[in-house]
Amino acid sequence: MGSFSLPYRIPSISKKRLLDPHVAILGAGASIASCPFDKNGNTVPALSNIHKILGLTDKLQSYGFSEKEMENFELLFSNIVGVAKYSDLQKDLEIAVRDYFQSLQIPDVVTLYDYLVLSLTEKDAIITFNWDPFLLQAYLRNIKVGNLPQLVFPHGNVGVGICYDCKNKGYAKYLCPSCMKPFNDMPLLFPIHKKNYYDNSIIENEWEVAKDYLSRAAGITVFGYGAPETDIEAYNLLKESYKKSNITTIAPFSIINLKSEEETQKKKWSEIYDDRMFLFSSSFKESILWTSPRVSLEHLFDAILQQQPRSHTKSYRDFETLEELHNFVQTITEFEMAI
Repeated sequence: MGSFSLPYRIPSISKKRLLDPHVAILGAGASIASCPFDKNGNTVPALSNIHKILGLTDKLQSYGFSEKEMENFELLFSNIVGVAKYSDLQKDLEIAVRDYFQSLQIPDVVTLYDYLVLSLTEKDAIITFNWDPFLLQAYLRNIKVGNLPQLVFPHGNVGVGICYDCKNKGYAKYLCPSCMKPFNDMPLLFPIHKKNYYDNSIIENEWEVAKDYLSRAAGITVFGYGAPETDIEAYNLLKESYKKSNITTIAPFSIINLKSEEETQKKKWSEIYDDRMFLFSSSFKESILWTSPRVSLEHLFDAILQQQPRSHTKSYRDFETLEELHNFVQTITEFEMAI
């Protein structure tokens, strides 16, 4: 009998357990949807209004920048990097951004980031391009539940600490478990036209981890990430890594974003997904991570590949406390697939 090859691979399964990861990719929209204000009432900025929220407007005006130029922080910062007359301004902007984001604290109430962290498992990954510490803070306060996803920070993060001597990564302000010295701040990769993701050992390592997960992913969820034109290198790395998974024609590609962004986002990511597997949600609560937490891909593959759809009896609902959320998540045990 002659051999044949499929235009896609079948999901990797062992003993009825799905091995392939579900990968979530986060942008500023995810943080704004999850925590529009932090515990102390501080606003979570987008790059379009960061100059106002961080109190940088007067400083930028003193250098002759217009309101329109200030609204595009990515482009403005790109234009001043390496320019001698803006060297002090560049340093001031970098310090202001780090100081502000380091001050942010996740609200005490249950947030979408708590649901997100608990909607995935240890085989999965969350790749975040955000500088704020909310995701890491949510991870820390939900860690006792166990079986949580890997977190990856390709642009750096103020909540992450680094020990360069021991090559360890952990929570900012904590001690390195190997040498017991305080962690150093993780570098932040600022928005410049031409990024080099291979000129910094820490950022390079984060990208290698991200690429590995994407190359094995059996499903992608993009939450509030616009893939800006100023970061085309990141988009291309994401795209090429995911194509290596060879599963895009049968794997769900989900986008969570504002309804007004649906057509723009569909077009932007169209080189990656298969139309038959595309899902768009205007809120996290409409996504498969909400309706099928921890078993989102198992739920879909049972329905699509096995023709044995599952019920939505374990869909999330709004919980008043983290304890209630934790108790519910610990009841989710349906990890085996119908094969």
